[in-house]
Amino acid sequence: MKLGRICGGAISVLALNVFFAAAKAEIPPPFNTGAEWRIAKPAWDAQDESSYAEFVQAIGRSNCGSLSDCLGDDANPYRHTDQQSYRGDCADMAYILRAYFAWKNGLPFSYQSAMRTADGKQEDLRYSTGGNVVFSKRNSIGRRPINGPSFIGRIGGEVSTAMFRTHPETGGGKKHDDFFPVKINREAITPGIIAYDIYGHVGIVYDILEDGRILVIASHPDDTVTRTVYGPNFMRSKPELGSGLKAWRPVYLEGATEAEDGSLRGGRLRAHSNETLKNYSLEQFFGNVPHPSGEWHYGEFRYQNRTLTYYDYVRRKLAAPDFAYNPVDELRNGLSVICNAVKDRKIAVSRAADARLYLKPHPKRLPTNIFGTYGLWEDFSTPSRDARLKVSFIELRRAIQNLVEREAEGDPYVRYEGENLAFDLWRTFNEEKDTCEIIYRRTDETRVRLNLGHVMDRLFDLSFDPYHCPERRWGATGVEASTCTDDAEKTKWYNAQRFLRYQAERSYDVRMDFTADELKPPMLAPPEEGGLGVEAPADADLRAYLARISFQAVAVSKPPSIYNAAFDLAPEPLNMP
Repeated sequence: MKLGRICGGAISVLALNVFFAAAKAEIPPPFNTGAEWRIAKPAWDAQDESSYAEFVQAIGRSNCGSLSDCLGDDANPYRHTDQQSYRGDCADMAYILRAYFAWKNGLPFSYQSAMRTADGKQEDLRYSTGGNVVFSKRNSIGRRPINGPSFIGRIGGEVSTAMFRTHPETGGGKKHDDFFPVKINREAITPGIIAYDIYGHVGIVYDILEDGRILVIASHPDDTVTRTVYGPNFMRSKPELGSGLKAWRPVYLEGATEAEDGSLRGGRLRAHSNETLKNYSLEQFFGNVPHPSGEWHYGEFRYQNRTLTYYDYVRRKLAAPDFAYNPVDELRNGLSVICNAVKDRKIAVSRAADARLYLKPHPKRLPTNIFGTYGLWEDFSTPSRDARLKVSFIELRRAIQNLVEREAEGDPYVRYEGENLAFDLWRTFNEEKDTCEIIYRRTDETRVRLNLGHVMDRLFDLSFDPYHCPERRWGATGVEASTCTDDAEKTKWYNAQRFLRYQAERSYDVRMDFTADELKPPMLAPPEEGGLGVEAPADADLRAYLARISFQAVAVSKPPSIYNAAFDLAPEPLNMP
């Protein structure tokens, strides 16, 4: 197959103006069906980007539970063209999906394979306080076609979340940054966009719903793939740390020659600068109404003369024009997201139990930082996952109260058409609570069934420590905890970690490698002396809030029968092998 001859130089700005067009596209048949990565065209065009969006969306909408499963799923139209299996965490998945699609379609691709801190400090690059700069890159271009599987196979050993921690204007250094921050609109935010959380997590947008919610898929160090909604679980930050929603920077091949088979050989890979990109914007950092001082955190996000939080602004900008929040739908959707997070946590905790870590002696010290480390702790602990779960409960509790108050004030952006909002919220909570169930195995292999209410009640008792028994991983007490085999040393660790469990915010810049005896309540000692965590947990008790407004809204003397299920009894072990 012969391809058109190349013109040297960059793609025109006019072409870039349609580069991120949101037109619907079919996923094309593969150009490369063998191991060779032959280059079919010098640059990604609007059709390629749209096809990539379809590719990512299909994978996100599937039920795949690991990166390998995702690429082997029916959602991947290229699954029959090779027998490769890929594993990776969240950063790896973002790069591997893009590289895989580029390989199959004969497109140029590069990735930043090494980073350095922007300020020269010797820090963990994943959590550097001043951000990072690109140090070296690897690309798919050569005088002869490179081996696609070998190239992609190197990604997992070379990339991390450090690659996303870059200032949008200076992070590329002498090279170029793989990503750039985008405008907050539906043209710019499409499937395939990256969502970066400065606390060491990367997701891939796979859907934007009509109500403005952004759905995100991500892999984890334990090889599981989960799906969630973009929100406060992806922390905002100063520009130096590069948080937020990013697009892949378009690259193009310059100076290549055409081989006999029509593929392109040699040449140099170039990238487009920020000023040539239609959808480049610093809006996520400085707001759509920047502060005159230039301070990023003083900027405002205004929508139709109303100042919103960043996350509310993002959702409002992406929602359909006539969208209004229905508090009942918001509660149901929020609980559904939390339910998925609980089920994902169950898989992670089960993997630690299957590895029998709870039978091993507890290490003498915690890792240097429990949220960002390596080895068995990173593979099997859940402090970051648990923190995001806590944030989800806390934020849903806050959001529902906010909507209830706005509905009472007649806010036109809040729409409820029923007769008793408090009662409908209470009923919805109980329906979702009872529908969401997990079953976990205790140490003696008997099983316990938990619903969402149980998890919420024990939210700050769930142990993130993989060396604790399964019962403690699920916050069990009383009869449920009677089968736990933790010795006195592990019990001491569980008690010492209580204030860390209260903490919903992940803190990667705090030293945590203390012994159980050295850990202290935060009100008695500073962090550098072992006073870790927070004194008391934030209010995540959604049920108590809904119960309060419900009882205020009805005659207490004749409460509806649904209130009889106000609180769940402690779960009993199931008679199951």
